This record gives sequence, structure tokens and C-alpha cells, in this order.
Amino acid sequence: MRLQPGDVFCTINPMWLGRAICAVERFNDLDNSAAYSHAGIILGSLATTFEALWRNGRQELFKAYQGKRILIGRHRDMDPERFRAGWDEIAHMEGQWYAGHRLFLMLIPPLAKYLATGKFAVCSEIVAKFLKGAGIMGYWSGVTPDHIADTIHTHKGWMVVYEGICPSTNEDFDKIPTPIAQFHI
Repeated sequence: MRLQPGDVFCTINPMWLGRAICAVERFNDLDNSAAYSHAGIILGSLATTFEALWRNGRQELFKAYQGKRILIGRHRDMDPERFRAGWDEIAHMEGQWYAGHRLFLMLIPPLAKYLATGKFAVCSEIVAKFLKGAGIMGYWSGVTPDHIADTIHTHKGWMVVYEGICPSTNEDFDKIPTPIAQFHI
């Protein structure tokens, strides 16, 4: 299975911050479940990502998350034009410091949703802002990594490209048999 520009991913941060994010997500989620505490965007088949780190930036998916649980999703309508439109919505965020102040707003979801300027976003909000710019998602503020994962798993037009332990290289990923996956209809 090849990665494509506009694929999105969710993964686990096993440190205290990741555990705290999952706890808040579980408290506010309808299914009382949250497995993922971080999200990002895949920029192309070479597995370069764009994500909120200490500074918003790029890194190599397999080097960064080797051995960790990962979920990769794809929307059927993602194409080069939509990718560009999505990127145009978030490109100004590259190099910004992590928007940690937004994490406090996530404790009370309406605050995170309605107190947003669009200039700063946490990891999952960056993914959602990208998807909104691409015309795939209708909102971005207040979106959590669990929301992105639930969207991939259940929403119309989405497909799970891969869910499991992240391999160490793109070549190892390409050797994984292509799942008989279909987009949710």
C-alpha cells in the first residue's frame, strides 16, 4: 500500500501529556474510548509528515513513530487540487511554536470550539483545518485526535489505509499486503 498526499494519521504519545489528552478525550467522547493522542498529515509517498511538534513542522513518519501504534486514513475525494487547497489553509503555521494554550481550552470543548482565531491550532486541529480547506471536513476548532480517528473509522468517504504497529521504513510499509478496504459509504 502506498501513502498518498493528504492521507492523515493518528498515533499514541505514551508520555504523561499523551495519557492526559486521552483521558480528556474519553471524558468528552460519546463512545467513552480514546486510543490516539496525536495526529498529523502525510505530505506524500515518501512519508514526510506535517504536524504540531514543539514547532509545527515536518518529519519522517516511519522514523518518528517506528514501533508505535498508528492509524492512517484516506478520504476518497482527496486529490492534488484538494491537497493544495488544504495546504494553503495551514502553510502559515509551519515553524510556529506549539499552541499549548489551546490544550487548556480542550478541557471544556465549547471553549476550544468557539475561542479560536485560526492562527494557532494543536495537532488534530491542524489536520482538521487542512481537511476543511480541502473541502472534506466542515469545521476544525476543538477537534481532537480521537475525533480524527473516529472520523477515519466511521464517516462516509473514509478508508483505513493501515492500523497497527508502525514499521521502520517506507519499504517495510510497502510490503504490507494491501487490505481489501473500501471507503465507508
